[in-house]
Amino acid sequence: MSLSYTQNVEILGKPGVARQLTAGATSANTALSAGVFRISMRAVGADVRFAIGQGSQTANATTSHFIADGERLAFAVTRGANIAVIRDAATDGVLELTELG
Repeated sequence: MSLSYTQNVEILGKPGVARQLTAGATSANTALSAGVFRISMRAVGADVRFAIGQGSQTANATTSHFIADGERLAFAVTRGANIAVIRDAATDGVLELTELG
């Protein structure tokens, strides 16, 4: 039996805009490109907290979603989504984000 990857594996999408979001001491919001429904992201240099939703978002350093330094996560997002990032502790980091079309 021959397997087809396009029939048996969920396709995440074609890489689109690449973003480097600085996670510092205060929350920073970024609007994603129109028509983006999936993202892949990786924390670099520090643990990061993030919030994703409609309209401007504010990430909280203790209660927002967590991504560990070096961890990669992928999400489906709604049209017109924004993402906010903030560092989890005392060290600034970067959230490497790829929009998937």
